[in-house]
Amino acid sequence: MPRFRLPFPCGQVWTGNSSRSSVHTGYEIDFNRGRTAEADNGDTVVAAAAGKVIRSTRHTTQSGFGHHVVIQHSGGYTTWYAHLKYRSVTTGQQVAAGTKIGAVGRSTRPGNGGMSSHLHYEVRYNGGYPPVEAYFEGRRFGYPQQALEACSAGAPAPADPVAQICGPGYRKIDEAVLRKGGRTYGRVYLGYRNGSNCVATVKPKGARAAMTAFLQVKGAATKTDRGSYQWYAGPVRAAAAGKCVRWGGGISGVSYASGFEHCR
Repeated sequence: MPRFRLPFPCGQVWTGNSSRSSVHTGYEIDFNRGRTAEADNGDTVVAAAAGKVIRSTRHTTQSGFGHHVVIQHSGGYTTWYAHLKYRSVTTGQQVAAGTKIGAVGRSTRPGNGGMSSHLHYEVRYNGGYPPVEAYFEGRRFGYPQQALEACSAGAPAPADPVAQICGPGYRKIDEAVLRKGGRTYGRVYLGYRNGSNCVATVKPKGARAAMTAFLQVKGAATKTDRGSYQWYAGPVRAAAAGKCVRWGGGISGVSYASGFEHCR
């Protein structure tokens, strides 16, 4: 089996669930990361390993997969990515691990408009069905549910410090790892509470470091906290009900900045 990675950009944390859908068979996994499913709509999906795209199409009356991509890998394995909002690759295309292949969506057959946005992911062997067990970074997925960080060797998602820093009632809805040259400097967290977003950049407590945290509500000016801190930068808060936000931060020159997303 190839060394599959989580099919999302490095540093993102996603929760997979194999039992949420009543139509699942075997080891099919649905992935989400936001507080609500629609918060994930349009988020990037990447190839779990290098291979050749053998299907990039939309089924409207057959499988119900809607926009979906199938990649053939070495050893007879294929990965399936379904219900995409759109597809970024074509049949016959060679892709590397981490290549963008589409975006999270809710496409399916007509008349099934009640589906919420998610990535449906499968690993199949020699064209067989049902799927086989999924592994990420060499570790078996923790069926029926597990939260994982992309590109982190299958380690469980870290504890949530958002409520501690942003205040009671705030919940983490996203995070990004600040990593360079094999070293992890810290993480940037995006929290949400009753129409308000909050960003904090966090590192292990200790020596001071140059740190930033920023938050921009679409159509408004960017709010930034910048300084030399022992633990965290922020919290940076902004009311954002029904609006997209751009967020990020940095530690010692290693930074992350999202596009406008999490429109709620």
